[in-house]
Amino acid sequence: MANITIFKVEPYNKIYYKIFSGIYNDFRQNAKSDYNFELTPLDYDTFIKSIEDGLLSCLILFEDDIPTGFLVYTTIISESLELNLIHCIGSENINSKRKLLMEKFIEINMPLLREKVVTYPLLGKQNAFASDIEEFGFKLVNTNVMYYDLTDKTALTRVKETDLNILPSEYTITNWKTIYFKDAAEIIHQAYKDTSDALFDPRFSTLHGSKDILEKITNNIYGQFLPGISKVLIYKKRPVGLCLANLTNDSIANIPIVGILKKHRNKGLGKHLLKHTVENLITSAQTGVWGLTELNASCDADSAVSVNMYSAVGFTKHYSYQQAYKPKI
Repeated sequence: MANITIFKVEPYNKIYYKIFSGIYNDFRQNAKSDYNFELTPLDYDTFIKSIEDGLLSCLILFEDDIPTGFLVYTTIISESLELNLIHCIGSENINSKRKLLMEKFIEINMPLLREKVVTYPLLGKQNAFASDIEEFGFKLVNTNVMYYDLTDKTALTRVKETDLNILPSEYTITNWKTIYFKDAAEIIHQAYKDTSDALFDPRFSTLHGSKDILEKITNNIYGQFLPGISKVLIYKKRPVGLCLANLTNDSIANIPIVGILKKHRNKGLGKHLLKHTVENLITSAQTGVWGLTELNASCDADSAVSVNMYSAVGFTKHYSYQQAYKPKI
């Protein structure tokens, strides 16, 4: 008689502390190669404390009482229900195992699915789950991660020589100041409310939500904010565009937001903002202010305007992934 494997999915419980550590550490060792993680994941005890403190939730897949997969998500950071990761060991029937975890995730969170969008970046190996995830009601957005090598000795010369139209005389570019916050939130809302970003982060669709995003960026929730690097476009003494920058870690910088008010678009102004920001970051990297090695940004791979803006200033595509999102029921 053939052996029958018994699968079950359970929320993390402290009784699983010892037997779960092996698969978590397997993920942690392979996070960069398998999932394109830029930062080293939390060590095991810190991860478990985050679950116990309610910052994260974790579902564990068992095969004959042995943990072989897990799903991590959070419900408290934004208006979205953020599914962070699905990790399974081995390669046999891996999508079937992911489905078991996803089914339990949806079952447990059914009340929240009526209130929140689910967002799930299919990074690295998880991209193989894209063909199956639509049966759970997810939709997909093609996303590019754009890359700039800040260690390239010719980088500063190349960005300074970027062939852009001359910045119109009625516009000026200055550094970020807190007095720009109110106008900046409106710029973000107007720039992103009709984009794919608003599909998986509904905060962009309202001014209140856009203020929340800006507060988290400028208050170092998403990394160390760089006010002296972040740029604001001024027209008749009012902000009409912005390019924000932060540090992901000691060696990686990020551009989380570039936005222009609608009536000021199609003039190449976003490229000017991005160019000024990149110039400042390269200078900081090369003068040793920070030990930066790279700059990155994410954009809709199907938006020619976004891709061309980054490419014009010297960014190249680092990799692509599918950003999955599940609309509210």
